Amino acid sequence: TVAAICKDMMLILVLVALIAGGLITFLLQRSGDQVLKTEDGWWGAGDHCETQEDVTIWPFEVTTSDEELEDLYRRIDQTRPVLSLENSQFHYGFNSHYLKKVVSYWRRDFDWRRQVTRLNQYPHFKTRIEGGSAWLMHSLKSH
Repeated sequence: TVAAICKDMMLILVLVALIAGGLITFLLQRSGDQVLKTEDGWWGAGDHCETQEDVTIWPFEVTTSDEELEDLYRRIDQTRPVLSLENSQFHYGFNSHYLKKVVSYWRRDFDWRRQVTRLNQYPHFKTRIEGGSAWLMHSLKSH
């Protein structure tokens, strides 16, 4: 009868509305930015202890040794990038074909010692914040 058909149609509409509402709610909740909870704000090893907080800021100079550079060169020489997907550009991470060019530049052309000298043109500082080590560089714009 007509009444039974209307009742079935109403039931179908209610089910469709519930499913659509649930889907919209799911999608809206999923797209929200999620923030890490930082309860105590301690990022260092072990438990937070007030005596471990050191707000001292000390100057330092960027340095590198021959041993560190040789280790770097050895690691660069041993680089084995995973092949990128065809025509993927940089859509799924760093493109391995371009990475080979970057690695070659780092190994053959980049002057690491000159870069250290350039970095040391500016004052560098270190400190500890909430158990983590922080490196700061202070540079004012010249007029």
